[in-house]
Amino acid sequence: MEKSEYSGAALNSFILGLGQSREVIDKLLADLGVESIDPERWYDFDWARSVYIRTAKEVGDATVKAIGRKMIETAEYPPGIDSVEALLPALDAAYRLNARGSDIGEIKCELEDDCSATLVWSTPFPCALNIGIMEGSCSRYGTRALIEHGPDGCMDEGAKSCTYYVSW
Repeated sequence: MEKSEYSGAALNSFILGLGQSREVIDKLLADLGVESIDPERWYDFDWARSVYIRTAKEVGDATVKAIGRKMIETAEYPPGIDSVEALLPALDAAYRLNARGSDIGEIKCELEDDCSATLVWSTPFPCALNIGIMEGSCSRYGTRALIEHGPDGCMDEGAKSCTYYVSW
């Protein structure tokens, strides 16, 4: 079975999202058994996932959303992305530049019209991170997103996926 890994560059958004909270960063990293995140390295996927889950539990969902927004600044994206309408459908391709291996999930996007889309995330990360990524994707192109969580369950509560309705 192929080993699943997660990009240190994407994981580094954890530090950017926490901003000036050096004490919080140091404590969370120490609790995870490391002193720093190397943006050039690939990390064990489950360990990387635990970084976001632990942050959500210890610091809160608002911080994890901020990390998702910052991820847009650090994560690698496919070329040719120049609008929200191009970026949202490309989130799965972008995710696959930063996560590799088996059982990493996927992101499906269906554009509904010129300013809305439905996204289904089956990636095993906190819901707040997904929302932050979508908010950051829209703000990257100067638009503000309205993101509504679908009623069919939430991965944070054991569902297999989260559905989001995004308008901009």
